[in-house]
Amino acid sequence: PPLDRYTRLMVDGEERLTGYVEATRGCVHRCRHCPVPAVYDGRIRVWQRDVLVEDVSRLWDAGMRHLTFGDPDFLNAPPHALAAVRAVHERCPDLSFDVTTKIEHILEHPDAIAEMRALGLLFIVSAVESTSPRVLEILDKGHTAKDVVKALRICRSLGVELRPSLLPFTPWSTLRDQVDLLDMIAANDLIDSVDPVQLSIRLLVPPGSLLLSLPEMRLHLLGYDPEGFSHLWQHPDAAMDALAAQIATLV
Repeated sequence: PPLDRYTRLMVDGEERLTGYVEATRGCVHRCRHCPVPAVYDGRIRVWQRDVLVEDVSRLWDAGMRHLTFGDPDFLNAPPHALAAVRAVHERCPDLSFDVTTKIEHILEHPDAIAEMRALGLLFIVSAVESTSPRVLEILDKGHTAKDVVKALRICRSLGVELRPSLLPFTPWSTLRDQVDLLDMIAANDLIDSVDPVQLSIRLLVPPGSLLLSLPEMRLHLLGYDPEGFSHLWQHPDAAMDALAAQIATLV
């Protein structure tokens, strides 16, 4: 679609037309709820740098002023990621951008984030998902609620905002988990950094999902919906399913 069909980013009252590219496909991680491992099984494919820069240059010429790197995890291969950002910055020095990466990568690579900030990085999307230790363990996320706060501090110390993506409704989420998640958002001044739809996300279980091998998941399955491309499930507490529907309606 033409760029005027894309979103715009508001920065200090300025509207920046936003474009999208990927520096890699796939992901080296195997988070159990994610659909990417069902296809790539822990592998990534790297785009040629000259092709990537040419794509960005064409978007720039079409009026794009902010770029989303849509890789499932931009810091799967930090040397490639930094080389890509440097090359893009050399071609379009006034371009701002955002990336998606895991909480654990923020903790591991603060120097890479600092360099990307100098090259135009404004914010990072990261799959926080939940503050529940049990949910995070079942999903095999590789971080804790405390890690999220540490990552947030690293980002803000570098002038980068953290925008969490969330998964509040799973078969193992409780009402206490919901309150804890909202408390974490409020206590860390994240309300304006969390898109409202994130508070309504309910677990999808597509074909090939790694969750299907877990008894904790199979216990709650109700069958497969081919139109929705997802296995159906029901929460053991009917109040949680009702709450999910109510929040989705509000959003």
